[in-house]
Amino acid sequence: MKTKLTLMAAILSGLSPALAGDKPIGGGALPEFLQQFDTNGDGHIDEEERQAIRDLRNKLREERRNSIDADGDGNTSPEEIQAARDAIRARIEERRLKQFNSIAGEDGLISKEEYATIPGIDRLPDFIFDAIFNRLDRDDSGAIDSDEFFHRLRRHNRPE
Repeated sequence: MKTKLTLMAAILSGLSPALAGDKPIGGGALPEFLQQFDTNGDGHIDEEERQAIRDLRNKLREERRNSIDADGDGNTSPEEIQAARDAIRARIEERRLKQFNSIAGEDGLISKEEYATIPGIDRLPDFIFDAIFNRLDRDDSGAIDSDEFFHRLRRHNRPE
């Protein structure tokens, strides 16, 4: 009985948009990132195209795995995984430092005025703006250096 109800619900849910005259999400068009896989141009991903997506995903996964396998033995050791994580963290830190420097300018410090130029910060109420800035400015110098800024990012959600 439960199987019949489940089947009936599935059939009705599939028909309800058609009966109501509703359009499918996105107007029925494939999302842009899937259009590259629609090799026959019919606007749908058929089974062959799904398999091509799976094959590509497996190939990319294998390439990622091989890039981590530093000694080429076909296995990723805990040390290799940690090295890959460290490399990712280093790239993130590099990008953050570049962004920090673009805000801080030549003096390498973010003043309150410069801090206010960060997108979204200008919408904060003054008391929250001041609280965040003061928390970042650990030495109470009136400016945030990169060590202060990154210290807070590294320790996000951890008590001091």
